[in-house]
Amino acid sequence: MAAQAEVRVRLKEGLSVLWRERGAAQIGTDPRCGVVLHGLTDAEQALLDLVPSGLPLKELIRAGQVAGIAAGRVQTLVDAMERAGVLVSGDVGLPGTSGQRGSAAAQATDAAYWGRLRPDGDGWSVLARRHRSSVALLGAGRLGMLIASGLATAGVGTVLLSDRSPVSARDVAPGAFRPADVGRSRETAGAEVLLVTRPALRTTAALGTRPDLCVLVDHAVASPVRSRPLVREDLAHLSVVVGDVDVVVGPLVVPGDGPCLRCLDLHRCDADDRWPAVATQLAAEPETSAESSLAPLAAAVAVGQVLAHLDGRVTDTRGATLEVAAITPLPRRRIWTAHPDCGCSCLSEMPSTSG
Repeated sequence: MAAQAEVRVRLKEGLSVLWRERGAAQIGTDPRCGVVLHGLTDAEQALLDLVPSGLPLKELIRAGQVAGIAAGRVQTLVDAMERAGVLVSGDVGLPGTSGQRGSAAAQATDAAYWGRLRPDGDGWSVLARRHRSSVALLGAGRLGMLIASGLATAGVGTVLLSDRSPVSARDVAPGAFRPADVGRSRETAGAEVLLVTRPALRTTAALGTRPDLCVLVDHAVASPVRSRPLVREDLAHLSVVVGDVDVVVGPLVVPGDGPCLRCLDLHRCDADDRWPAVATQLAAEPETSAESSLAPLAAAVAVGQVLAHLDGRVTDTRGATLEVAAITPLPRRRIWTAHPDCGCSCLSEMPSTSG
């Protein structure tokens, strides 16, 4: 029988033991991942300073006994830290124990961040889930490429670009395209740019493979040509629309559950009966680019929503939009409902036709 693994007392990566005052120690600085321990003796405060070294529990108890602290009291302190969620569970995150590290050494900061927010401290499992995920990006201009770069950097395993338009001079920017890419196909040049910084990224997928999420980057108005097939195919998708002054991120559409892009269009028709005529003209207008400070801001908001969906967290754009502008960078959130004339909410009640 294999020997039982040695239990270590380890803080989640990035947390520190801090002295507050005599009798009180603080671990971490944010209440979402920290705790303050009161009623400590001087010896107990000194013992807590050993916790960041990741000692085996039996050694921590032995050190406590040397300092005159009963073994039961040491266990009580460890139990308090476990309840507060500041300790890593078992061997989570140790090299060779979870299989999550792969070649993601550069993502250690992300793993530490998400580990601090998870009860078990395992941020690497978050990155492993992203690595198995696939996101298709329809519209790979400057903003689209910033979103793609953000997803690749965050550990998404497959990023598929769909945009055969040529790279223009306004698409060139840090994190997007290079000057030498002007005139080339966006999807071809974009894949090369992504692979420079993340060679293990998958930029193609087998025929018939369904992405976990599609991101639609449009200008002026959301394109029904792109969104309607996704609704029919029951594919979740996030709309990103570059407007005159702002970029609208959302809604994140899960077909049959909440409003779709046509719902938003119908709501706008209710508010402006001339909107169909205006929208038709806007759809034929040349593509525009987001302002230089707005593009990375909007990309960050979009990336955050995509990752929340892939991670299984709550997204702010389910049934809602986030509007960001260079003049008012804090997002404005608007709630939307399924429009009664759309019928998309009935999709969840329809029998599946898949084999």
